[in-house]
Amino acid sequence: MKYKIKEINCENISFSKIELNNGIVHNIKYNEDSLEFQSPKMKIHSLVKENDHEYLILKIAGNQACKTFCLKIKEIEAFFSRRFNIGSVFHEDLLTVKIPFKYSKPLVKVYKNENLFNYYHLEEDLEILCLLCIDKIWVNNFNEASYHLNVKELMII
Repeated sequence: MKYKIKEINCENISFSKIELNNGIVHNIKYNEDSLEFQSPKMKIHSLVKENDHEYLILKIAGNQACKTFCLKIKEIEAFFSRRFNIGSVFHEDLLTVKIPFKYSKPLVKVYKNENLFNYYHLEEDLEILCLLCIDKIWVNNFNEASYHLNVKELMII
């Protein structure tokens, strides 16, 4: 279920722990559902491939919608930091979001004018909206925690 980010109450976030050989996964639920929300309009700054993962680096606009979005993500990160030593998805005026893949295929649906668009045709400076999800926090054996804003859908504007 998609939520309006400004209405998310961190106290309704719950965790379930799964121990693995190389760390611990803390699955995240919001009101017993997935924590999904829409981003404001942003521009693609770059597409990055790192350690067999792909990320979009998004340029945050200075408008009120982006300010509200960033404040809420920082509030969620502060809530996570009470329990985990977690890093941020922000770097200056850039936001990093992760593109999930399975068997070398992106699991993201990309739309343009209500039609499907090829993920591999994404390029810098396109304006997009994202349906994002925070589904887990990973804690490795060195007690370093991380999370990603995972992209579920993209809409090119």
